[in-house]
Amino acid sequence: MSPIDTQEALKSFDLDPRLLYEAISYSTEDYLYIIDMKTDMALISDNMLRDFDLPDRLFKGLIPHWRHLVTERDLPSFDESIERMLSGKTDEHDLEYQVHNRQGGHLWIVCRGLLKRDEHGEPLLFAGAITNLERKGKVDAITGLFTHSKCLQILDRLLLRKQVTGGLLLLGLDDFTRINSLNDHAFGNGVLRHFAQTLQRLLPDNAAAFRFDGDEFAVVIDDADRSTMESLFRTVHAFSNRTQAIDDTSYFCTVSGGIVMIGEDGNTGLELVKHAESALEESKHGGKNTVSFFSSSLSQDKLRRFELSDRLQASVFDDMDGFSLHFQPLIEARTLRIAGAEALLRWKADGFDDVGPDEFVPVLESYGLIASVGRWVFEQAALQCAAWNRLHDDFIMNINISYLQLLESDFVPFVQRTLEATGASAHRIVLEMTESYFVTDLEALRTTFERLRKLGIQLAMDDFGTGYSSLGMLSQSPADIVKIDRLFIKNIQAEAFNRAFIDAVIELCHSVNIKVTVEGVEERIELDTVRAIGADIIQGFLVSRPVPAAEFETRFLSTEAVDEEMPA
Repeated sequence: MSPIDTQEALKSFDLDPRLLYEAISYSTEDYLYIIDMKTDMALISDNMLRDFDLPDRLFKGLIPHWRHLVTERDLPSFDESIERMLSGKTDEHDLEYQVHNRQGGHLWIVCRGLLKRDEHGEPLLFAGAITNLERKGKVDAITGLFTHSKCLQILDRLLLRKQVTGGLLLLGLDDFTRINSLNDHAFGNGVLRHFAQTLQRLLPDNAAAFRFDGDEFAVVIDDADRSTMESLFRTVHAFSNRTQAIDDTSYFCTVSGGIVMIGEDGNTGLELVKHAESALEESKHGGKNTVSFFSSSLSQDKLRRFELSDRLQASVFDDMDGFSLHFQPLIEARTLRIAGAEALLRWKADGFDDVGPDEFVPVLESYGLIASVGRWVFEQAALQCAAWNRLHDDFIMNINISYLQLLESDFVPFVQRTLEATGASAHRIVLEMTESYFVTDLEALRTTFERLRKLGIQLAMDDFGTGYSSLGMLSQSPADIVKIDRLFIKNIQAEAFNRAFIDAVIELCHSVNIKVTVEGVEERIELDTVRAIGADIIQGFLVSRPVPAAEFETRFLSTEAVDEEMPA
């Protein structure tokens, strides 16, 4: 017996259409709509009325009402699809786009409908279903962006064209785990949502954004060259490279990027994404807050990082073998006498030449080793400080610490125990933290800062002026010392702004009892200038590069050597 034709079966299948509609509406999460094209009267499902700003379940003019809900970015494609259908070019409407829901959010949907015509070809009935793509797992619920799988689908589609041009920009928020650690995951989700909304506003018409896992986002641009891709990153970077706020809570989160060119750097979507990940990783390990293009040489760099990470982990687990401290002198600006030193971490291992902190510290951070290494640095520096205080009563030791150490609940007790064990005086210890900690993490770290200062430890704000804060916040800062970055020292005699900036910082700091250290002094004229405008402490290659402890002691702490080492 041959299967019965559907049309024939329907003729003998007598059902109330209202009951049929209610049954279908009850059994699906999709939004349903039916439009009588002769009267323009529309019937929509209960959930469609509930979730969208529409007049009623039964009303005239669904298409223009719905059009007002379509995001501006997707209006051209929506209008084109409707026009093709009404003009007789097609009877199908099948389109993915974003609409505004009743809560004011953006919702990705796919709208499918079929237009039925009468015997004269005139529109008679238009009906269909609208699917919420978030419920299908194709759209990220936090940001409203399409996910990884959709990005791969679009990349593969672009690669099928004869002439392929375009690019993929992979973005990663820097130190995003800090946002969650200092606040909570709900706040972190707000940061991701804010970034996604801003990213969409910044994109050109021929670009699409996607949310990958964690803190990663992707942007695919059709018909773009390398300059266009880099320009887009610079636009996103300009937004991210400043303090943001959500519900009166401020935060700072820069962004790194990796770029691949479609048609040049991979033959499949998966390969392009893999290579973009390598380029992003290069940016992360290169100091973050920057962008890298993929190249075949990245494979060698990645291999070096894997080897480096293995050796660093071995060094840490082997009682810090290969790690050492070097010390750079701090000089009193007025007398040009030794005031103290900054302890700086160094690492050496066979087979690795010239591995600087800029290369090995990010590896320590990414493998969760920085806290252990940081504690070792503090112990060694405190021990050295105690020894040098016996040669120089007022000797000060500056020690860099990571925000990850500050987040540890037992950090302050550890500091106290270490001072007691080494005999170092808390009043001779200065803990250095980059400027961003004092600005974006101040509320979360305020209690820790207060406990450290109660011990007698001083706090120094490092790299001041590099973009995180303003002069006005200095009066509310818990810092005892501000260290002005080398950026403002170079060519100070010729750069009127740099001199004015340092002058203003010194004047304001002194008015609230904050001392000023000027870093990166390399020329005699720079030394003379910063002394003339009232700096308290000088640090830089003009006096000395960082040196091992024995050399430091011989050059700077023996009575005979002091005068000889000071700049003439």
